[in-house]
Amino acid sequence: MMSTSSIGSGGINYWLNLASEDYYLKGGEPPGIWWGGGVKALGLSGQAKPQEVHSVFRGFSPQGNQLVQNAGKKNRQPGWDLTFSAPKSVSTLWSQGDEALRREIQAAHFEAVKAALSYFQDELALTRRGAEGSEWETAGLIVALFEHGTSRELDPNLHTHALVMNACARADGTFGTIRSLPFYVL
Repeated sequence: MMSTSSIGSGGINYWLNLASEDYYLKGGEPPGIWWGGGVKALGLSGQAKPQEVHSVFRGFSPQGNQLVQNAGKKNRQPGWDLTFSAPKSVSTLWSQGDEALRREIQAAHFEAVKAALSYFQDELALTRRGAEGSEWETAGLIVALFEHGTSRELDPNLHTHALVMNACARADGTFGTIRSLPFYVL
């Protein structure tokens, strides 16, 4: 199941701080990782470091270059949280399984998340340019993935937050904002 919510200008720390709150794996949630067609254009890969996430979230590259016209502004829509949740029965099995079973379930869940995001990337990711944004073109998404194992009620809940940044790479190497409507209609 996927749920979608917009991320407010102050909301990014929630995901960055959850690494210490896992009660099933005893050792913290895994760190976030970068994913998407726009990640390489920013020189990002592997672990999503907090300073990198904060920069892109605000509309800047990790080096401080402005990516979008409204970078750093308070009224800017910084991104969206696409949360992919495993079924409750899978989360329960995952929480009670041995380490090998947990890793196998997590790997399957992560493959499903990547397949869904690949569909967004290949079929739905668009950005505007031109006079008053009249031209549409494909966009390379910039996504920070955060895997979690519990709900806010501390029940087993294997899920992944895909934080889609409101900055994307274009084919010509420039950046822009993304069209978010597809996140809500699927």
